[in-house]
Amino acid sequence: MNDVSRYKSGTAWLTKGIFYEELLADKSTCLYTLKDTDHMGYPSLYRLYMETNDPTEWKFATTHLGGWKHWEMLCDCTWFKPYVERWRRELELRMKSQALARIMAEAKTSNKESFSANKYLLEKGWEPKDSSKRGRPSKDDIKQAAREELQMNNRISEDFDRILRN
Repeated sequence: MNDVSRYKSGTAWLTKGIFYEELLADKSTCLYTLKDTDHMGYPSLYRLYMETNDPTEWKFATTHLGGWKHWEMLCDCTWFKPYVERWRRELELRMKSQALARIMAEAKTSNKESFSANKYLLEKGWEPKDSSKRGRPSKDDIKQAAREELQMNNRISEDFDRILRN
């Protein structure tokens, strides 16, 4: 179990106080570095985040911080947001890359799943789908479009009538 007391000062969660770069002289509460690699004997929180390989971040928060609440508080800090946003993007790309490597390996086999794997690769299934190529519009979308067109036609008729009167 993680000793949460090392992440607190009294009853308040430490945020800047656990990072080497954010502390000036007194490093007594320092636990991590914000650098991508370990520094001055302090483990890199980035490295630990990437090694945990957990897109939910729950396992990371409960293993390397004071828990989920502490992680949420840290993520809400303006100064920390650029770090965590980059980490999340990199973890997502890393996981996509790993999954794609597994699919490529599967595509080379003679298993029955190799056809699906090859089809996925051929169609570039990892790329985001173009939202303009979606299926038939829903009934609500059709009704909304009809309402908008009716309103536009009414405005045009009113403008036309106004022009004719002048």
